[in-house]
Amino acid sequence: MSVQPYSAAAPLRDDGLCAFWLGGRCFGLDVRWVGEVVALEAMTRVPNARPAIRGLFNLRGEPVVVIDLAKLLELGDRDLPGGKIGLVLRIGGLAGVVEVERVESIIPPGRGELAPRGDGEHRAVAGLLDDRAAGGRIVTVLDSELLLERLQALRYLADADE
Repeated sequence: MSVQPYSAAAPLRDDGLCAFWLGGRCFGLDVRWVGEVVALEAMTRVPNARPAIRGLFNLRGEPVVVIDLAKLLELGDRDLPGGKIGLVLRIGGLAGVVEVERVESIIPPGRGELAPRGDGEHRAVAGLLDDRAAGGRIVTVLDSELLLERLQALRYLADADE
């Protein structure tokens, strides 16, 4: 398995990664997709919603869907301890909030070494970024294309059921 600076990897861009914690594991997502970080103080549950939809959140007067990233990407169940933090994702015409435990950092491009996804890794994983030389940690980098595909499918599932 070859190791390369992550900015040269196909599933990643030269803008860096937003590193965050979910289910006791540090994940990374293309920073261009993260519009902002918000406190999820109040969320409205939606009856009969898909398992990946946690509810709706009022973001400056606009309802935005809160997404359970672990369920959306089929990473398994997880329990979030205590405070709720959301990453507002803005991808093309889609907007949503993913609930996370905490935000770790923004990892600039070129820092760390990326090992591509191994044969046994989940398909939602693009690779593992080793950022320990810069005082960071191992970050599980999510596949942005799969995330976009799942978000689009979630958005249109309701239309298919009607």
